[in-house]
Amino acid sequence: MARHTASRCRNVCAVLLLVAGTAPNAETTTGVGVSDLRPLEEVVTTATKKSQAEAARDVPLAVTVLGGEALAERHVTDLEDLSYALPNVALDGIGTGKGIANFSIRGLGVAGSIPSIDPTVGVFVDGVYLGVNYGVVMDMLDLEAIEVLRGPQGLLFGRNVTGGAVLLRSRRPDGEASADAQLRIETGLDTRFSGSVEGALGDAVEARLSAGWRDDRGWFDNEGPGGGSVGAETAWVLRPVLTWRPSALADVTLIYERGDSDGDGPATQNRRRFRGFDFAIDEPGFSRVDWQHAIVEANRRVGSGGGVITNVFGWREVEHASLADIDSTTDPVFHLFAYTAQRQFSNELRYSGWLRPGWEMTLGAYAFSQDIRYRERRVIRSAWGVPFGGDQDHRTGGVFVNNDIELAPDWLLTVGARYTLEEKDVLVATAGNSNCATESHRCEYDFRDGDTWRNVTPRVGLQFWPGAATQLYGHFTKGFRSGGYNLRNTAPGVAPGPFDEEEQDAVELGLKSEFAEGRVRLNVAAFHNRVYGMQRQVTRADVAAGGVQITANTADATIEGLEVEVLAALGDTVTLSAFLGYTDGAYDRVRFDLNGDGSTVDDDRLDLPRLARLTWGLEGRYAREIGGLGRLSIRVGVSHRDDSEITDDNRGVLDGGDLVDASVAFAPSARLEITLYGRNLLDEVLRRSDFDLTGLVYSTYSPLKEGRVVGLSVRGAL
Repeated sequence: MARHTASRCRNVCAVLLLVAGTAPNAETTTGVGVSDLRPLEEVVTTATKKSQAEAARDVPLAVTVLGGEALAERHVTDLEDLSYALPNVALDGIGTGKGIANFSIRGLGVAGSIPSIDPTVGVFVDGVYLGVNYGVVMDMLDLEAIEVLRGPQGLLFGRNVTGGAVLLRSRRPDGEASADAQLRIETGLDTRFSGSVEGALGDAVEARLSAGWRDDRGWFDNEGPGGGSVGAETAWVLRPVLTWRPSALADVTLIYERGDSDGDGPATQNRRRFRGFDFAIDEPGFSRVDWQHAIVEANRRVGSGGGVITNVFGWREVEHASLADIDSTTDPVFHLFAYTAQRQFSNELRYSGWLRPGWEMTLGAYAFSQDIRYRERRVIRSAWGVPFGGDQDHRTGGVFVNNDIELAPDWLLTVGARYTLEEKDVLVATAGNSNCATESHRCEYDFRDGDTWRNVTPRVGLQFWPGAATQLYGHFTKGFRSGGYNLRNTAPGVAPGPFDEEEQDAVELGLKSEFAEGRVRLNVAAFHNRVYGMQRQVTRADVAAGGVQITANTADATIEGLEVEVLAALGDTVTLSAFLGYTDGAYDRVRFDLNGDGSTVDDDRLDLPRLARLTWGLEGRYAREIGGLGRLSIRVGVSHRDDSEITDDNRGVLDGGDLVDASVAFAPSARLEITLYGRNLLDEVLRRSDFDLTGLVYSTYSPLKEGRVVGLSVRGAL
């Protein structure tokens, strides 16, 4: 333990000294809106749930805000497109089926597709938490902003945000009549169209309607029997938004979204035989996702302290079915069919405002419930197995309060806490012990259980402004990840739970500053986290079952690191930005056999999964008017992420690499823009997962990401 701690401290200190020596001359990005084309424009965040959105440079946490224009410039389709865009952040999908998130921030992430296993990175759409990882990495539509909060956010956002939180904000109507549309054509061949229209419906109601459509013919080429493309998908999404303003003090917004995706299964590669983008499988499979949600947000301004009462109600349903060639060969060794259905309801009622000068309070109550149904069926050496799976009934509630108290001029104390009560009841049909009907999904359950967890999440922080443009902050907080059950129980001799909560103690110190007459913005954050009872899905290859995944509290660990983001404006036409993320971690105590050798001896020498030690990025932008012809914009960016282990036994690697993106845009008027762009121009080979199948077949399960993509975009507005 002492050896690991000393090594980590030396590494972090070395990076700190490097940054301290170079930051004043650096011309690079911050976590407060680094991707906005207009240099040093004020960027706001809703991360603190205050009565009004705050300037991101004023909040005492590491947050990156990407506005709608920034997302358009990057040609972001879904959250996975941002996997290399931020320090110590990996927003990857698992690849087993479309839309399943395996996000990781600051070395805390998951690697699997079991819907009852809660995430370490919470995703919130218009204030509503998504209860499962399914349906998360889908095509996004008409967003106002994406906010990425790094570090545990348990006080205001509850459970399952030990790594951080991703907040998506839909664009809302403002009463002005307008319309816009975009057509994108990319190599693949992938064609996408999106558009929106908005206006006023009377004196008090405003409306916006957005729609998107996609036809992807498939980027990959299968060398297996029958060949053909893999990766085809057709998808659509529709989102109407209505805002009612009955008075100057109140507003109610209804957001409804419905989407559907139907496409191929993953392009899975056997890394023992193939390199590059080559692969050969006998089952291209399929992936179908259908989702819909409704969100109602109501705000009422009250009192003389600028206070606001807010209520956010959410309902969501998602249905997911997939078939994947897990063995990644031309033989039917291991194919997997999975079906997931989830329905959730949630409601948060909160108040935020000034109780008196120098004392601002946010307090609220939260309720959440969801039902999860999971079914799975496997083909093992040409024989269909008996379906199995489980159902989970999940309820949770909490109350929270946060206080910002001015101690003295330029000093602010933050004190708060959250109490959470959580209940889960499960019915599990274990593979080999019981079975489920193929069509009705009714099961003969062999395991019935339920459990309750209680948790208190405190937070104490201090902010100090040594100058008008510089903030220093520090805070201590706790976080936790839900305890629960494994609905994919393929080990008849092992109970599927309950496993305990994963808990965390976290310290963060930060600096946010602007200098050089406001033309350079710098953010620095250092963190030290202790994680207790890490929840892991330990995977073993199995000749009979294909694979066994056991979820357990495997270990305690320490993770620490550093993040630096800088943005600089050079004149009126050039902006330069950069970020650096460094994370180091090691086990303090191992409680479970991680590598399958029958002992925990020396397991503490294994690397933590989902922890990429180094991430960095550089970006340059040039924009100017070309005579009277229009506006020319050029963007070039390069980003890097180290390899990381993906499994606890360190037999699988989550690829890192260097991604180069570029675009050239020309706008002959304010209402028309034509862009030629490219992503992954170096054609880096990246995979979403990598599981060693030794013991079952001489192969790996390594679903591929797309390589080089070149596209043309035309955007217009009325």
